[in-house]
Amino acid sequence: MRFVVMVGLAAVLAAPASAQTPRPMDYADIFRLANLGDAELSPDGAWVVYQVSKLQFPDWQRRNDLYVVSADGRTTRQLTYSEGDDETGPHWQPRGTTIGFTSTRENKKRQLFLIRPDGGEARRVTNADDGIGAWAWSRDGAWLAYIAGPDGKKQVWVLAGDGSGKAEQLTKHATSIETFVWSQNGQTLYFTAADEPDSTRRRRIKEKFDVRVMNEPASAVHLWVFDLTGKTERRLTQGDLRVSGIELSRDGRWAAFRGRATDRYADDRATELYLLNLATSGQPERLTDNYVGEGGLSFSPDSRSIAFSADREFTFGNVSRVFVRPVSGGAWREMGKGDARDIGVEFWSPDGRTIYWNGDEGVNGNLYTLDVASGAVKPLTSVVGTVSAAKAETQETALLRYTDPRSPVDLYLSPVTQLGRRESWVRLTRLNPWVDSLALGRYETVHWKAGDGATVEGILVYPVGYDRSRRYPLIVQLHGGPAAAYQNTFSGSYGTYTNVLAGKGYAVLQPNYRGSTGYGEVFQTAISGNYWPLAEEDILSGVDTLIARGIVARDSLGMMGWSAGGHWSNWTLVSTDRFKAISSGAGVSNWISLYAQTDVQSTREYYLGGEATRAGANKPWDSYEHWWAESPLRYIARAKTPTLLHSGEKDERIPMAQNLELHMALKKRGVPTEFFVYPGQPHGLQEPRYQLVKMMGEMTWFEHWIRGKPWFTWEELLATADRMAGKAKPEGATAATR
Repeated sequence: MRFVVMVGLAAVLAAPASAQTPRPMDYADIFRLANLGDAELSPDGAWVVYQVSKLQFPDWQRRNDLYVVSADGRTTRQLTYSEGDDETGPHWQPRGTTIGFTSTRENKKRQLFLIRPDGGEARRVTNADDGIGAWAWSRDGAWLAYIAGPDGKKQVWVLAGDGSGKAEQLTKHATSIETFVWSQNGQTLYFTAADEPDSTRRRRIKEKFDVRVMNEPASAVHLWVFDLTGKTERRLTQGDLRVSGIELSRDGRWAAFRGRATDRYADDRATELYLLNLATSGQPERLTDNYVGEGGLSFSPDSRSIAFSADREFTFGNVSRVFVRPVSGGAWREMGKGDARDIGVEFWSPDGRTIYWNGDEGVNGNLYTLDVASGAVKPLTSVVGTVSAAKAETQETALLRYTDPRSPVDLYLSPVTQLGRRESWVRLTRLNPWVDSLALGRYETVHWKAGDGATVEGILVYPVGYDRSRRYPLIVQLHGGPAAAYQNTFSGSYGTYTNVLAGKGYAVLQPNYRGSTGYGEVFQTAISGNYWPLAEEDILSGVDTLIARGIVARDSLGMMGWSAGGHWSNWTLVSTDRFKAISSGAGVSNWISLYAQTDVQSTREYYLGGEATRAGANKPWDSYEHWWAESPLRYIARAKTPTLLHSGEKDERIPMAQNLELHMALKKRGVPTEFFVYPGQPHGLQEPRYQLVKMMGEMTWFEHWIRGKPWFTWEELLATADRMAGKAKPEGATAATR
């Protein structure tokens, strides 16, 4: 089947929070949420500009507007009101007098606008026929550069920092420019560009010779420098390399970057780090030579040290560590030895003695510090929720994003030295005050013992109006990854919508099964090479714990998951008949066929093959029987549970062919099943209309097979969409929410 539906959302938006009895959360509330986007502190620390997205009708698209708020949180001002258009990527001019952003407001092509923080009309400063791409002020604010031009011919253009005067084309490179970054002194500009022009490709496609070469080899991409005074360019890197992620030291002497081979089948494991001395312009030094991805590349404030994060001992799948060494050379020091957490790099203290990072421990996310001298880790906060911090390199005040089960994400401000004192945080936004009028499910962090004695943690969400004398139907939600975890955040996603389920009388269990992050390396790596048994035991023993506590009815169980959560849903389908209904999105049915279909082989080699080294015997043909024995399709004769399947039509991670195999098998076996295919969608659903279809189809699938109620109809869905968009209720439509 293929489903295309329209969705909207206006009438619901009108109802303010009141003193009335709190009502349960509904489908429409998921789309009503205002979401926090980019945010930036002004150079003088007095104001913060931030971006907020809201769903608009009749086109069902999220649109962004910009706001400013004073650093004390007392004054908020909306800067843009562009109905049907999008304002994104706000940045302060380094002199602090102007905010720049891009918008589609005039010709539907994204152009650059400037606006004063005290309001007034925004002023368009670019007029590129094809719109603009990346843009940035020079560090002193004197110049403003941006990328513009037709496909295959994009170049860097420059304007005066205040947007005045006529734009000048700065570069005239032989190929299209991909990214750029200003030097510290504003006299030079570093950019990346492909070696080979793609004019032939564009011409053949235009003339309908559009045969696709699968995984067509990519051109090398190299680093160049452009001198603004002499109007000259010079190449800085050579070889079979695709350069990205340029980082410059504050003293202007060094550039670090990522380099990846052009091999069409190379993945992130083949990316390495390089360091270039800009004063000598010699050959870059290769900093790493491993087979894992690196992250968090960063120079210390004094430009003497460089740090990055990578899997411990450079072994794929291990917890991450931070590695530090002098820029001038020497051995890497592994930081955080013995700590169970994944460790990263967010920003440095001014004296370079401390690295701050946003970390996870179980169901909560907090702030941590890393002592550069000793490598010791220290927790900085202990919230029941999640908090993350970020700051500009020259400022000592951080912007925080905080959420918990009762509070959607909002923005806070704190001096870096006071991050550990929550009472010092200044709340800047309250984007969704209406949430206070909802009756939400109560969250509880629960623990239980698996069959092998391991302690497992998860989140239990109680039904709204929970009555101890009753037993409730349970929906088990399985997270993706599997290197991920459920946390104490506000449930505002079409993927989980726990409060909507709680409002309809369901308990929800979110188990962080073996393979999840935030519980140490042994827990995280336990499923490599033996994917199902431990995690399956973790999940089912969690269900049994809730049954034993008298919360859950053993004959009223449902399961849902997406990606890795879909994998385990499919395995549950063929390993037990305890569940009354399953909803599985983007899950595997056949590991052997998936290996060639997916865009990522590394995780398959790790979880099915047991390790992810270059020359490892970790492919399907190395152990065909094992890969087939781990495939849910192998055991389809055991399947009895009614199963709803979901796939994005353009999903490259878990292509829809996996669900085609499973759906056909279930149909031929006579197991109740339906299959939703979402046109044009990738691994996660991006179109709000389809998100509504997924939620309503899934919820009513559970209602039908667990409670005996009718499954949804298209008339019911359209009636719900009409109410959300503020349209009159269609005659004869049934209520979608009760």
